[in-house]
Amino acid sequence: MPPSPSVTPLRAPDRTPLLFTVNMGLEDVVVDEFRERAGAAGLDVTDTDEAPFGLQSYALVEVDAAPEDALHLARQMRSVHHVLAPLYTFTLSTDGEEALQTIHDTVAALDVAAMETAGTFRASSVRQGTHDFTSVDVQTWAGGALDARYDASVDLEDYDVEVRVDVRDDRCLVSVQHTREALSRRQLEGYQPRAALKANVAYALLRLAHLDVPPDTLLDPFCGSGTLLLEAAALWPDTQCYGNDWNEEAVAGARQNVEAAGLSDQITIREGDAWQLADTFADVTADLIVTNPPFGVRMASSMDFYPFYRRVLGQMAEVLRPGGLVVMLVLRQGPFNTVLGESEQFTSRHVRAIEIGGLYPYVFVLERT
Repeated sequence: MPPSPSVTPLRAPDRTPLLFTVNMGLEDVVVDEFRERAGAAGLDVTDTDEAPFGLQSYALVEVDAAPEDALHLARQMRSVHHVLAPLYTFTLSTDGEEALQTIHDTVAALDVAAMETAGTFRASSVRQGTHDFTSVDVQTWAGGALDARYDASVDLEDYDVEVRVDVRDDRCLVSVQHTREALSRRQLEGYQPRAALKANVAYALLRLAHLDVPPDTLLDPFCGSGTLLLEAAALWPDTQCYGNDWNEEAVAGARQNVEAAGLSDQITIREGDAWQLADTFADVTADLIVTNPPFGVRMASSMDFYPFYRRVLGQMAEVLRPGGLVVMLVLRQGPFNTVLGESEQFTSRHVRAIEIGGLYPYVFVLERT
């Protein structure tokens, strides 16, 4: 039988820890957003961690507030997927079925207060690393432990409590998830193409501009369903936002989404090719361009990204004021860096890689010279 693991409790009477799930590479955006919201609410953030317990795609904050106040604030977050209350961590010294037995026995011995009053529950798991078991195995064994200890029945759909047992390498993290629907899915109604940007990533791109004051005018040359524009309008209510797309269906869908949000006075959608952006927006001078150009995943073998990026950056320079910024997702970093190195119109202020649906594009923040 494997030795009993050492369990570390993560809650204390004088603080409330919160754990957020997020796209890898955007953890610092989450921490900054929560600090800002907590400060506005008069709450003291006592600690933060952008790689808690060695886990990627998580951010941890500790706040000097009652759990209900901290959770109320957390549910307003726009850069995250889910909100969790972390309870315990423990290590695994074995793999395979012995590790699963350790997870079962350890979870069965833990006090999970939310389970005391739950009528139904489900166990879930996210696994990172190389193991001789799957995430489904983890949730099955952990769920069996909770089922044996508490007077609650398993219900994967209509549940009162969701207990997560996440595994990264040899570390287990036990949490209660407080969001049933991901906060990043707030724009699912209306027109949504298959490759639409998630709302939390759109929000993060806006934050990565690190502006001291909101822009007067924002432009998205590849607006798709309008996700970036809707997030910008929510973040900066006085900013005039413009979107552009060559696809007639996308333009119609984006306009429907804008109208449904009641933002037609703040957001204008135009139909045009990004290669003629300066003509389409001859009457507009933008302070900020934030955009998600096509990644070219389905046409990468035939598409030459060097002339694409060169033309797009040239057109952006035509409509952007000197000193204005571009925040742009780029999957093909090689040709983009070549174009940027040749450009006399932009300088790079910041670059980082993030994860989106198994792809790892780069976020470039450029300044118009």
